[in-house]
Amino acid sequence: KLHHAIHNFHPCACASCPATHRWYRPTMTSMAPPLTSFRRTRRRRFQMGSTVGSMILAASQIGASSGFVHPARHRRSLHSQWSRTKNERASYIRRHCPPSRTRSVWAPTARGGLLMIRNVDLPECVIFYGTDSILDCGSCSDDASSSSSTTAASCAARPGVTRLLSECREVGTPALLLTEHQRIDELQQRLSSIQNSEDITEFLEDGALSMRSSLDECVYAPSHPYYDDPDASDFYGLGNHAPSPGFILDAIESISMIPLGFGGSSGFGVKQEGVERRPPLPKHCVVLVSGPDSRPADDDDGIDAEAIAASVGAAIRSNTVSRARCTAGKLAGARVLYLEHMGLGTADAEDLADAIVPGLGSDDDWEVVSLDDIATPGSYWLNPPVSRDEDGNRVNLIALCSAFQDARSTNATTESSSGKARDDAVSTSTKDTPIAAAEDMSEDEMARILADLDAL
Repeated sequence: KLHHAIHNFHPCACASCPATHRWYRPTMTSMAPPLTSFRRTRRRRFQMGSTVGSMILAASQIGASSGFVHPARHRRSLHSQWSRTKNERASYIRRHCPPSRTRSVWAPTARGGLLMIRNVDLPECVIFYGTDSILDCGSCSDDASSSSSTTAASCAARPGVTRLLSECREVGTPALLLTEHQRIDELQQRLSSIQNSEDITEFLEDGALSMRSSLDECVYAPSHPYYDDPDASDFYGLGNHAPSPGFILDAIESISMIPLGFGGSSGFGVKQEGVERRPPLPKHCVVLVSGPDSRPADDDDGIDAEAIAASVGAAIRSNTVSRARCTAGKLAGARVLYLEHMGLGTADAEDLADAIVPGLGSDDDWEVVSLDDIATPGSYWLNPPVSRDEDGNRVNLIALCSAFQDARSTNATTESSSGKARDDAVSTSTKDTPIAAAEDMSEDEMARILADLDAL
């Protein structure tokens, strides 16, 4: 390689070169330096990725020591090569001077390689917000519908749910199913009566999937480190469902997981966190919301969520169930994955969700959503999120959840008081008004009464 590269820049004086390549041949061996001497003195410089000028200098020194004079046309070709641009010279060197297999330590190398090593954090909790995110009930909408056997029999697990739950069970990531319209016993009865119910119930039995309802108090699981210390409970309490993030935060706090270590490979060199079990961190949780769901978010509560949020300096304008759940996940500081099960272009939370997918994908689909896809960094995001409202501002979560809890508890108390007053008014009116017989008399009773009248 070295011989043919130098041959392009100076008259070849090597006896081993073909006759067609030789311009001059020395008659005395002392006129040309031995090839071994050239290899010792010039080869390293040539391997250092030198420019065309350094190779011209090497060729000139060889020619001068051997008594040769470059022809004019060769000097013009050298000048034309030197007068080219930097990129053209580099291209010429790559074509005509291929680098040696043993690159010198002084050779220039590319600096655009790996600059840092980063850990890939798998989700610490996968949250299915609403039964619509885990069940496909056709025209029936979410957990607001009745839990009768007829309705539940038409439901089935969505494609990809069992695969994602299997991945969570394999790596020890807990999964949660949250509902806002049914209690735990009602939801459990509904899941046991769906088609292929064993696909879901097996994860409930081994603890890979847990259920939480905003209508019930959140309690610690038996494996939770705070289970034996009831004073450590710091739940926001009832009345904190979407768009308030209190329900999500309470559900996350009620479970525990074993944190994975940082770095290392195959268990060697792994840095552990230092705790055996702890609740998942919201920034490493992923909330799955299915939509669109056009039901009013606070239809049952009768409160103004926007006004309540504005009282503590937060911006919440979500007025549907699907948007309210996305807002709650964003306020909690978790990632939100929107499942657009109605088809492309039907999502109503493009400004709130971190990613929008048609579904989790079945085994026959070209693209599926796996646990690695929703990791940090993963296929949809790079960094952990920060708790923000709909305008992207930080929010005092304690004040926000307390405001929602007070407003909903006050509204519930007012409704119960008004209902009791209506009952008292009805009972008072019945005391003053005679009550007519609701049942018709039989023929025997009528004959007996007439017989008594005849005796009079």
